[in-house]
This record gives sequence, C-alpha cells and structure tokens, in this order.
Amino acid sequence: PLNRKIMDEGPARYSRKTRIGNWYEDLNLQEDKIRKYLERKARGQLMINQIHRNMQGSLKPSGLTYSKDGNVRFGDYVMLYSVRTEGVLSTDITDRDAGNIEAYAVTTSTVTKGPVARNVFVISVAPGDKKTKTGDYLLFGQSFTLKVNPLLTKKQLQLASVPLSPMQFSKISKKQLVNMSVDSSVDTVFKVGHRDVNTRFEYDGLPVPCNAEIVILHKRTGKGLCSDMNKYHNDFGTEFEVCCDTQTSTKRKQVLMHEKAGRLTADNAAKGETSANFWAFLTASDPSMEAGMTKDGDRPLRIALQTIKNELIKRGGIRGLASLKQIFRTMNSNSDGILTEEEFTKGLKEKGVHLKPEEYKLAFSSYDKDKNGKLNYNEFLLGLSDEPNNRRIMLINGAFKIMDKTRDGKITLQDLKGVYTPASDPEVLDGKMTGTQVLSQFLNHFEKAGVQDGVITLEEWQDYYKLISATIDSDDYFELMMKRVWKGL
Repeated sequence: PLNRKIMDEGPARYSRKTRIGNWYEDLNLQEDKIRKYLERKARGQLMINQIHRNMQGSLKPSGLTYSKDGNVRFGDYVMLYSVRTEGVLSTDITDRDAGNIEAYAVTTSTVTKGPVARNVFVISVAPGDKKTKTGDYLLFGQSFTLKVNPLLTKKQLQLASVPLSPMQFSKISKKQLVNMSVDSSVDTVFKVGHRDVNTRFEYDGLPVPCNAEIVILHKRTGKGLCSDMNKYHNDFGTEFEVCCDTQTSTKRKQVLMHEKAGRLTADNAAKGETSANFWAFLTASDPSMEAGMTKDGDRPLRIALQTIKNELIKRGGIRGLASLKQIFRTMNSNSDGILTEEEFTKGLKEKGVHLKPEEYKLAFSSYDKDKNGKLNYNEFLLGLSDEPNNRRIMLINGAFKIMDKTRDGKITLQDLKGVYTPASDPEVLDGKMTGTQVLSQFLNHFEKAGVQDGVITLEEWQDYYKLISATIDSDDYFELMMKRVWKGL
C-alpha cells in the first residue's frame, strides 16, 4: 500500500514551511541580536540616545556678558562670530580628535546662532601671565586663551592649534589643525590684531572693542584663525571647518609708497587678510542676557540643579524621568518615603553627582517647596522636571478656564457645581460623606501644603499639572489625556 501511495502521489516534496540549512543557529543569532539591542536600549547606550543627550547638553541656553563701555575684558562670556561663514564658533564634545591629547572638533555654525553652551566661550588669562587679572581689558596684541563654557562640560578645554605636520592637519582643508583641547601649553595662546593690516601696529595696547571685526592670531605659529566655506558634517547638521591659515588678498597695498612716507616698515605685512580671517567678539545687547553665566569660583544654583538633573536622567537611560522613582527609593535609606538633607547629599554622591558642599545644601533647599526640611517624591520629581512647554501650558490654562465658571481667576465650590458631580461618588452613595465634603476634598488635591482655603488659584492649578506633566514624555499623549479629561479643550 505504501508503494502504491508513492506511485500515485509521487515522492515527498519540500514545502515553504520546511527549514533547511543552519536555521536554528540563524534563529539564535537573531534572538541574541535582539536581546543585546534591548539591553543597550534599556541602558540608554544606543546611538540615538547618545545624540539626544549631546543635543540636550550642548544646546542649553547660556548667558553672555554685557559690556557697559563696549570693550572686551578677561572673564567675559562671548560668542565668536565668523564674518566669512556668518556663523559662530562652536564645539562638539562628542567629536573627539584621533590624536594622543584629548581634544574635540571646532566649527562655525549657522544652525544655532543664539547663545548656548556649545558656542559661548570664556576669555581667560594666558598661562604664565601673572600681571593680568580677570576683569582687566583685553588689549590688541595681548595673549589670551579661549576656554569652553563650564555649562557644557567640567573638563578644562580651551581653543588650541598645533603646527602643521604630516600627522596633524585639519580634516577638510588639510591646514593647521584647530580644536578644543585639555592641553595648557603655548599651543592654546592666541592674540588679537586689528582688522586693517596697515594700522595694526598702531592699535597694539588699546582695548579690543566688542562686536567689531578683528583678526585672531595663533601666537606660536603666527597663523590667523580661519573659517572658510568648507562644509563639516556632524550631529548638529552641516557646519563649517575652522583651522589656522592666513588667507591674504592678492592686492598689495602700495607698500613701497607707504614705506617711503614712513607709515610702514619691513615688519608690517604686505598684504591684508581676507574675510575668512575676520572675527568679532559678540557680547550681550542687554544686561538681562547675563543670566546663566558661571563666574569663577561662584557656580550659580541653576548650574548645580542642571548638573544633578543631567546625571540622574543619564543614569535612567531611555526611561528618563520614569526611572526617578527607583532612584528616589535607593536614596531613601530608611524607606519612609521622605528624604532628609543627609540622605539627599549622600544619595547624590553615590549616583556620581559631585558638587561643592554648599551646593548640595542650596539644591536641597530649592527642592524643598514647603520648607519643612524634608523632601517627598513629588518635590523631588518637580525639582528635576523641566517647565512645561508652551503647548502644554496652553492646555493647562485652557482646562482652568473651563473650570473657572465665574471668570474670577480662581476655582471655588461654586465653580465645581455643575462641572464635577459627586452624586455618583462611592463615599456619597454609602452615606459616609456629603456632596459638599467630596467637592472640598477634590479642591484639596490642588492646594499647596499648609494652604487649605477651599480656593484653587491658577498658580496652584499649574503646579498640580506640572507634576503630572513631568511623568509624561510625549506632548501628544499629554494633549490626548487633557482633552479626554476636560471636554471642550
């Protein structure tokens, strides 16, 4: 019968479900790849996570120095504007140079022209200069260094350039390499020259004006800081390469006639630089723009709070704020749901947040909204949360207007009647509470600790929803939640 069946139906055939080859090994390999991907995703080690963290840190708003007399001083926070590219000097602390010394790429960027952590720098005294102090004028011809913004990184990075060699050169133009380096040698020293090569010598020793075109010369090699239209691609988009190269114009400026008249000597350059070598120190146009600057020896509270947030969010990986509850529990050594100042300080140190002793105290006081000397989870979460963006604020304020039936800028029991109906509340149905008591309890959810006046102000309403907003990463989901709760938004 079996032979007869084979004769009738033919030999066995492979179907599309038949697995051949090393299918089991391939399946295990695929599962292993997925497992490793999920592990890296949970730890926040994916490339997209790293880029996102870099963006957040590099694009933090920064302050600029406001100069009352229009001159640049040592210690000023400035932006360095390139006349040729119309961008500002910027650094990317994730784009590390391949050399032995720790250094990072420098570009001019037109993507972010506003003052942020990556494009605001500090004018500092050159190594070995014991006469100059912070607050003194920066003079034409005087040595200085340009340090990275402390808001961007704790590393002591400064603008540096090394002589051109077969081993060290810029990536695109192959000119003298410029980067932000931990080096503190003479390679980090620059000086400012007047824009006009014919009158440059006459300006030496005079204060450098803000927002005026200048040239910046590398002291060791004499090359001018340069940014031409050489495109450089990084995480921020398309920017322009920075190098050290003195690009001179082709026109001689009647050198022989000037020398005969005594206006020039052989020490003066015969040709002037092009716009690729022209820069300007940009300072604040208004004193209010100084907010966020980190003076030497005085780190503002805002910087300390930002440091705490960056470290804790980084530990949470892709889960971000959602992981803060677990962090709070590990800091709460006695598991009573309350952090003392001692637990707060010790917990931050264990999490790798290193601050000055007084900064731990200031941060704790800032988080402690009700000033009772203790932190609950809500206070901890609010302290680490960003302010809701405009989209969320409009939804929060819109919901308040829906509740404020009397349009007096506050929500009372009178406003709640007809909007919030307590008749179906289980406590009312069981006879344990009256409708008025339920309404009062509803109001108490929004009120600040120690203030139980039966009235919800707009500030109290916003504070309540800030806490909810902090737990929701997606703007779309927050909007969906608000519109489901408050009909008419």
